[in-house]
Amino acid sequence: MSFEHTMLTILGLVLLSTFVLSLNNSIVQNQLTMTQSEAVLEGIALAQKYIEEAEACRFDEDPSATIPSSFVSASNLGPDGNEAYPYYDDIDDFNGYEKTDRSGNVPFTIHIEVDYVTKDSPDTPTSTPTYYKRMLVKVSSPILTSLPSNTLQMKRLFGYHYFYTD
Repeated sequence: MSFEHTMLTILGLVLLSTFVLSLNNSIVQNQLTMTQSEAVLEGIALAQKYIEEAEACRFDEDPSATIPSSFVSASNLGPDGNEAYPYYDDIDDFNGYEKTDRSGNVPFTIHIEVDYVTKDSPDTPTSTPTYYKRMLVKVSSPILTSLPSNTLQMKRLFGYHYFYTD
């Protein structure tokens, strides 16, 4: 075998190695993107689950309360002494709820906040009762690296409504 054949063989092996490494890197990046996408979708589903559960609850603990001054105070939002998840009966019982969910492939930490807000400023909690409550569901996981603080946030604004009967 001549020197030229040896050099062509070495060059061919270098090119093949470069191609294989590049392909391997691409496959790894694809897998990572797929895993993170699945984790985001799973996190959204978890957050949506709690929002839907809250939608099935009353606006306030007192079913006869119809004006903000009769609603539970902002400092008392959260479950009453005898209430525990999943047996909440009003929206603000979810306030302060925290859980680590390991039911899927990825561990998630869920944290929920419920605050009174105004129609004009739905992202700013207020210390006085209003006709609006905002639920903020935070879902965190170490695998959610594409999100700030590895946390997915979903919000839902609940408005009080009263049905009059004749």
